Amino acid sequence: MKRILSIFVLLMALTSAAFSATDDIALHVNGIIIGWSGGGGTKDVEHNAFSYNQYAENYWDIHDLSTDVYDKVEFKFAQAVNYSNINVTATYSDGSATDTKITKGAMSHTVNFNTGKTLVKIAITIGWDGPSGSTTIYFDSITIRAKDSTGNVGEMPVGSPKLGKGVSNPLLDFHYCADPTAIEYNGRLYVYGTNDHQQYEAGTPTNSYEAINSLVVMSTDDMVNWTYHGPIETKAVAPWIVASWAPTIISKPQADGSTLFSLYFSNSGTGSGVIQAKSPLGPWTSPLNKNLTDGFDPGAVIDDNGDGWLAYGGGTGKIVKLNADLHSIAAGPVLPPTPYHFEANELNFINGTYVYTYNNDWSDHTPWNYGGVKPTACSMVYFTSKNPLNANSWTYGTNYFKNTGENGMNYGNNHTHLHKYQGKWYLFYQANNLEHSIGSSGGFRSIYVDEIEVDEVNVIIKECKPTFQGVTAIKNLDPYTAQYATTAAATLGIIHEQADGDGHMVAKVGTPSTIAPVPSEGIIEVRNADFSGSSNTLKCLVKGNGSVTLRLDDKDGADVATVNNTGDNWKELTATCASTPSGVHTVYFILSGDVRFDKWVLGNVSLTGVNVPLIDNGKTTNDHSVYDLRGIRNQQPVNGLNIVRMNDGSVRKILNQH
Repeated sequence: MKRILSIFVLLMALTSAAFSATDDIALHVNGIIIGWSGGGGTKDVEHNAFSYNQYAENYWDIHDLSTDVYDKVEFKFAQAVNYSNINVTATYSDGSATDTKITKGAMSHTVNFNTGKTLVKIAITIGWDGPSGSTTIYFDSITIRAKDSTGNVGEMPVGSPKLGKGVSNPLLDFHYCADPTAIEYNGRLYVYGTNDHQQYEAGTPTNSYEAINSLVVMSTDDMVNWTYHGPIETKAVAPWIVASWAPTIISKPQADGSTLFSLYFSNSGTGSGVIQAKSPLGPWTSPLNKNLTDGFDPGAVIDDNGDGWLAYGGGTGKIVKLNADLHSIAAGPVLPPTPYHFEANELNFINGTYVYTYNNDWSDHTPWNYGGVKPTACSMVYFTSKNPLNANSWTYGTNYFKNTGENGMNYGNNHTHLHKYQGKWYLFYQANNLEHSIGSSGGFRSIYVDEIEVDEVNVIIKECKPTFQGVTAIKNLDPYTAQYATTAAATLGIIHEQADGDGHMVAKVGTPSTIAPVPSEGIIEVRNADFSGSSNTLKCLVKGNGSVTLRLDDKDGADVATVNNTGDNWKELTATCASTPSGVHTVYFILSGDVRFDKWVLGNVSLTGVNVPLIDNGKTTNDHSVYDLRGIRNQQPVNGLNIVRMNDGSVRKILNQH
């Protein structure tokens, strides 16, 4: 009963008081990260209990809390702790720690933090001198106390594994998404994934996928700063589907000079659907009112002949050749050897060779009669062939990506996408480590990327190991060209809302968590901005009541420039920088109030009139280019509003009626 009353008091505090730096923070057993050393541990959320194994470290990931604001953590136990030598360790960002021991018979325990530190982790471990076997602790409450506590208790604020830390994984630190695929278009790389965040926001305690009926897309041209383009509402485009998971995308030039993009996805477990567009951002249409295939987790590729191929399946893999329309089948299916097949089909075409990758199951894969090294459980393997419609032509390669749990991350299902971009090979994959920063433990995933070595001559894929560090930038960002506020390397306290145009989102202050408090400000971090010009004028496109402040290299540093706005209309506002920026810097934008932030630039460049990336589709004109509101270039203005970009770089809008 005491635990029930504590939870009731916590819920009342959350609904009656806004979170502040004087509010305490509640921790829960469902937020414990289970360490794999020593056999981990077991959560019992119903009884607010956790069973600790000897030698295992299990911990709460704390989001960079200042110990000058929060000075201690208090544990209250529902039952007396009947064990000795249980260690509680508070770890700080500089690697130092405060170590304490819970006394046998204790009904409470307090750890006082060192002052002047940044808290990052609270761990409970049982060493060699502790009880053998499993030890269960029944908690009443776990509370991080504010130095000037008001008695109000809130949830842990959202953190970022990337902000100010120089790491590049995951790609997005504010949104759960998984099952990556990618396509390059006009020099830009577009990455698509399953919208796990939709399932998370549905309120399910674990990711069971049934609420997911949209995909998500982001893009980059430097591999570090990612533009968030928001969801693709597959259910609205294709109302006949059940759900949408695990996308794959290909594109093909058309006779009229346009490009056809075909985006395939799992329609729940019933089969694979397809939607198509003339832009990587849409608008999308459904060419069918049924599944294209009977298997799920599709993987597509266009070979050097311009032919489309699709792999799919569950339990066994299948391959078909597509017709030129990319939404009907020309030949197949063929069943290549796919031993211990589970899911996550993908295709590549390298040096005249078809490469079929997939995720194998959780068994020990015995017997293994396919040569090479037997793959580990739930890992990624590949087969190669010169003739994909000949089932006997496929040859096993190797286990090129083991489960992330074997490499220091959490265990989970596996899905990768191999892609060559700007001369480098990358492996996109998924992991659920972002959960600890947003405040969930239900298996909601995020997309990561690391470089991978591929021998293109012999078509050999080397093993890739996942990292939190991720990849480095392949180019600097140009601050004198209009940049979207949704382009960032990291964020904190930022969410996004749909604006006009497919793939056009704007940033505002908010929290991606369903339980965490809404922050008072939001932070956008943009890396590798090269201030080689001479402008000292910041221009921002904003609306709403609030401000946008520019800082360089330190999110808590001096203000360089600030724009303030009131009103509900979009405005281009300028501010003079305290000094003219020069050199390469990390840019921080601090959003305060109820402001919407669309674009920014250094210098006198127009930020209005173009709301989506302008996509050249081969159309030509003499002195100007015409685009519709999707950003697609046309020979002549279409009916309605058009964007006209003159060859001198100026942009204007025209209304065409016919």
